Amino acid sequence: SFPYTPIAHPAWMTEGWSIGIRDEEMQEVVDQARGEGAQAVIVLSHNSMDVDLKMASRVRGIDAIMGGHTHDAVPYPTLVKNSGGQTLVCNAGSNSKYLGVLDLDVKGNKVAGFKYRLLPVFSNFIEADKEMEALLEKLHKQTIRFQGKEFVAEDRLNKVLAKNDVTLYRRGNFNGTWDQ
Repeated sequence: SFPYTPIAHPAWMTEGWSIGIRDEEMQEVVDQARGEGAQAVIVLSHNSMDVDLKMASRVRGIDAIMGGHTHDAVPYPTLVKNSGGQTLVCNAGSNSKYLGVLDLDVKGNKVAGFKYRLLPVFSNFIEADKEMEALLEKLHKQTIRFQGKEFVAEDRLNKVLAKNDVTLYRRGNFNGTWDQ
C-alpha cells in the first residue's frame, strides 16, 4: 500500500516491486481492458480509502474500487465523479470482520445499477477448513532462503520487534504525525 510499503517492510519482502500512485499507467490499463471488451472494470486496491477516492476522481472508466488498508468499514459506497463518469469506492473493514459484497447490474457495457452490503463474519462460529489449516501450518514451518540467508517463516512471524506502553494511532495516508 502506497506510499509506505517499501519503508515499512524488510527489503526482502518487496524486492523487485515498483510502488507508487501512477494515474497515467492505471488509465492505460483501464483503456486497454475496455478496448478488449470489458463490460465493467473493478479495481482491487490496498491503497487506503483516501488514495482510492483520489484515484477514482482522476482515472476514467473504473466502475468500482474495492479497497483496503485503512480498515474503513464503509456501509455504502462513495460515488466519485470524474471526467468520464463516476466510480463507486468501497472498503469492507479489517481483520475479516466483514465481507464486502458488490453486485453490479451491467447493461450495454455500462453499470446500470448496483447493490452493496457488508456481511458480518462470525469467525468464532465457523469451523476452520482442515485443509487450509494444514496448508498454513506447513507454510509456517517452511524454511525460506533469501539473499543467502535461511529462516523459518514461523520464527519471523512470531518475532517481537518492539514493545510500547502507549497506544499508537494513525488515521489516513497523507501527512500523518508518523511521517515526520
